[in-house]
Amino acid sequence: MALDRVPRKVGIVGYGRLGQSLVSHLLTQGPELGLELVFVWNRDPGRMAGSIPPSLQLQNLAALGERHPDLVVEVAHPKIIQESGAEILRYANLLVGSPSALADQATERQLLEASHRWGHAVFVARGALWGAEDITRLDEAGGLQSLRVTMATHPDGFRLEGPLATMRSTGPRAVLYEGPVRGLCPHAPRNSNTMAAAALAAPSLGFDRVIGVLVADFSLKNMHVVDVELSGPPGPTGQSFAVHTHRENPAEPGAVTGSATVTTFWRSLVGAEDGMSQAPGAQPSPPSVYHERQRLELCAVHALNNVLQQQLFSQEAADEICKRVGPDSRLNPHRSLLGTGNYDVNVIMAALQGQGLAAVWWDRRRSLSQLALPRVLGLILNLPSPVSLGLLSLPLRRRHWVALRQVDGVYYNLDSKLRAPEVLGDEDGVRAFLAAALAQGLCEVLLVVTKEVEEQGSWLQAD
Repeated sequence: MALDRVPRKVGIVGYGRLGQSLVSHLLTQGPELGLELVFVWNRDPGRMAGSIPPSLQLQNLAALGERHPDLVVEVAHPKIIQESGAEILRYANLLVGSPSALADQATERQLLEASHRWGHAVFVARGALWGAEDITRLDEAGGLQSLRVTMATHPDGFRLEGPLATMRSTGPRAVLYEGPVRGLCPHAPRNSNTMAAAALAAPSLGFDRVIGVLVADFSLKNMHVVDVELSGPPGPTGQSFAVHTHRENPAEPGAVTGSATVTTFWRSLVGAEDGMSQAPGAQPSPPSVYHERQRLELCAVHALNNVLQQQLFSQEAADEICKRVGPDSRLNPHRSLLGTGNYDVNVIMAALQGQGLAAVWWDRRRSLSQLALPRVLGLILNLPSPVSLGLLSLPLRRRHWVALRQVDGVYYNLDSKLRAPEVLGDEDGVRAFLAAALAQGLCEVLLVVTKEVEEQGSWLQAD
């Protein structure tokens, strides 16, 4: 039992099939996992009568703050996210069960701003998307060139709006829509969530380049079929890596949600709770924040890409730089002998120079109040990092590169070892972080600046 921590308080918004399943899981399994149900809200309160204790029924969504939730799970409709998502983030972390709402750029921006302002995280349920984690890893590695998601079911399973609502199938199987996911979501808000989850899992493609296909098939009376097709860029032989998954999800006739999706949502809820527990101060990447996760000993590559907010460098590119800065070395001193990375500062400086930028070493003897942050593109820190073997911490320390960067007015710690970016806040937050790091005595700080700023020395504020 989870007796070693205060129970996380969870609120459920929506009491349809998914909401009913989550409430049942929370009441029966929640206590064992340290989860406590504190409210259930539904647009039609009468639907909760007789099945939800009155003490748990929330009549007014605007009053959710009175229940002090840690996590609010939305399984109602995209309109709830669009109309109330930002307000929910004022009081709690938010698990979005209707990611099609995020196809609306204004909604995406509102959630991002609210997340920054109130310090709460936004999680996205993967729903019926099979292989979401693999898609994200491939996208982060720069190996994703195209992604196409096809969802087929009986026409009775669709809840369509706008022009799609008036379309009629001309045969036993008809394609109702094929194009960018962003264009589908407003007209099929409850039938495009799997495609929206794919767009969020692959931010390099996003809602405008992930292709969604909606198919009406009269033979699929009790089944939702989802096909995910992806490919990578051509390799040396001209051939491309490709994956095609085919998922058949049993569903009741006319149901929007398949049976397997119900189970997946419970896992998403537990996963969101784990994310809050394991990464204090960290939150899943807002769509506009680029964050690469650690692979092998490539922290220098990740730090470069994170500070520049796009994937510009790979292990192969870093190895080429090593050859340039150490052309006569049989055993290149600028990287690991094992070929797993562990690049030194010379590689980072050369990489930045190739982008027309410069790395300026920060003298720790200076006061951080002299650092002109508005003139600095980002920072790269070199920190001592403990070495672990499984759960065993070893008495060794290695060097680790970490990027700090401002995005949309908010500074982030983009350490590749974090599950997600850590919000540092404003300039005072960055200075406090740097002061704590420098106090360790083994930290080095590089300022990433333009050539002009380097030449003028304007990264340093005048006394």
